[in-house]
Amino acid sequence: MRGLLTLGFIFIVFASQAVWVTFSPVLTLASQDLNVSVELLGLLAVTYPVFFLILTIPSGLLLDRDFKKWFLFGSLMTFFAASGRLLSFNYWWLLVCQLSGALGQPFLLNAFVPYSSQLYGERRAAVISALSLSMYLGTVFALATGLKLYTLGGLDMLILPAAAMSILGILLVLISIRGVEFRRAEEFEFRQFGSVLKRKDLWILGAILGFGVATFDNLATWLQPALRSVGLERVAGDAVAIAIVMGLLGVAMIPQRIAKRNLRTIYMRAITPLIALFFVILIFAINDIVLFAFLGISGFLMLPAYAIIMDWIGKFCKGEVHGSATGFVGLTSRAISVALTLGAMYFIGSAELYFSYLTVPITIAFILTLLLPNDLRISQSQSAQQ
Repeated sequence: MRGLLTLGFIFIVFASQAVWVTFSPVLTLASQDLNVSVELLGLLAVTYPVFFLILTIPSGLLLDRDFKKWFLFGSLMTFFAASGRLLSFNYWWLLVCQLSGALGQPFLLNAFVPYSSQLYGERRAAVISALSLSMYLGTVFALATGLKLYTLGGLDMLILPAAAMSILGILLVLISIRGVEFRRAEEFEFRQFGSVLKRKDLWILGAILGFGVATFDNLATWLQPALRSVGLERVAGDAVAIAIVMGLLGVAMIPQRIAKRNLRTIYMRAITPLIALFFVILIFAINDIVLFAFLGISGFLMLPAYAIIMDWIGKFCKGEVHGSATGFVGLTSRAISVALTLGAMYFIGSAELYFSYLTVPITIAFILTLLLPNDLRISQSQSAQQ
């Protein structure tokens, strides 16, 4: 039953992320079909980050209170969002479905750590990696195949994959969840969240994740106009695609190996100055080969950091606050990444200025890693006490 539930969880996460950006690759085309403006249709995707910022802390607290109940809530909201779109292509109905998906997403993403920790123990890192991979794949699939699916069969074909994954996922979840036990707090006290706020390592991890996510979001959002000054704007999409593909490979290969050896701190201290160096080089010497190589390596190293940070929470936080801690780190990171991504629009006039801007958050992230406790020493200390 545990395996079936995990597979269902993976499918639901994929569907959630696919719903988020379903229309992004075909905004101008789909807006004509729906008889709405491009801006109005584009607002559908905005609901996800907005709801995440609002709900990440409450969803984490509720998951700590009664994991099974709120995990099911997030799964059902996502199922409704993805499959409900099959019923009508009226814009306002699509908005209702999108809001349902945006409501469910924080409950799914903040469930990664408590789910993996409660059901898989020391194999937690591998499960978090699988769920993280599904999260990225859902987004990448929707962005990469959207135009092709729309060309093949219009809106029906565009929404079908996410709907199919959500139906399969919810069936597996409903079939198997009765046979799986989760922790349920008899009494949840809000002061438990106070213990999360007092943890210096969680503040640092949230900031490191935020600066890393901001760097990646900036590349996905602003690389093309920034490269116009050096005549490389035509390769921006391919460069980001390579970074994403390499990142997916990294998520599949790296986190469990790092966790097994308790090298989380060392890993983050090692990759941040290397990526900062890549951006410094791009300031002074840029061509398509260097761009593809550096962004590919950066993606391979950066994307696994999410799963590694989630595994840190599972390893070093008490089980009673796994959801709350995940929500707090998510809120901190998202606030930083949104601010830095919005700020980047003032630095895209030239490639040199743009890569100088990207160097700053990565450098700050490196400085913060120096303040992070060494997880190998913590693990050794815990083992000695036992």
